[in-house]
Amino acid sequence: MLKNRYFFLILILLLLLIKYNFNTLLKEPVLEMTNSIKKSYAGFIDGINEVVRKHIKQKESIERLEKEVKELKKAAILSSAFAGKLRSILKDKNETYNPDLNITRAVSYVNLADYNRVWLDFKYPKKGKIYGLLFGGYSAGIAVDKGGKTLGILQGDEKCIYSVYIGDEKIPGVIFGDKDDMIVRYIPLWRRLKIGDEVYTSGLDNIFFEGIKVGKVVKIIKEESYKSALVKPYAKVLVPGYFHIVVTP
Repeated sequence: MLKNRYFFLILILLLLLIKYNFNTLLKEPVLEMTNSIKKSYAGFIDGINEVVRKHIKQKESIERLEKEVKELKKAAILSSAFAGKLRSILKDKNETYNPDLNITRAVSYVNLADYNRVWLDFKYPKKGKIYGLLFGGYSAGIAVDKGGKTLGILQGDEKCIYSVYIGDEKIPGVIFGDKDDMIVRYIPLWRRLKIGDEVYTSGLDNIFFEGIKVGKVVKIIKEESYKSALVKPYAKVLVPGYFHIVVTP
């Protein structure tokens, strides 16, 4: 009887031992497989999220580009209509106006200590004439003939001078380079201008055509017999590369 009890006790101990070892042996492979499934699932979800994100971003870019194209088409149509009307007016007055834009490259600085004067790779079409320079669609200076070479005088130079309008009322003035800024002088005292008014070329000096943006008024100065306006220019010519030259008739 006692032997039977020992036998059953030993059998129970063996069964418990087998159960414990069996669980331990299975635990690690099962956990490893579970972790592998979790990682695969997480990677799959991240992949789907990335595809969705790219699709949404692409859709937004397409919608933005479509909107820009529509706006450009509208602007092109209006520009064509305006140009047609202008040609009709000039034809009635027996006048012509055909400004051209030529691209030119800055070859080098005239003086390494002066960043406002550069030599331009441009064959001067008409000696004695001053031409306007554009950079990034904004006025950036003037081009003059200097001993058979084309000299670019950028907007920070005090010798950079041309006529402008200020604001919607077309207040006339003459703009001069003033280091990092520009200054419009000879504004009649009775003309009312304000900070934030936009400054653009008038075309009256035949250097630029009318309407090229120059900058915005940031300060108004009352002189003895006229007003002046300090202007923050739009064009930032830090490293001159290529310019457009406005070749007016």
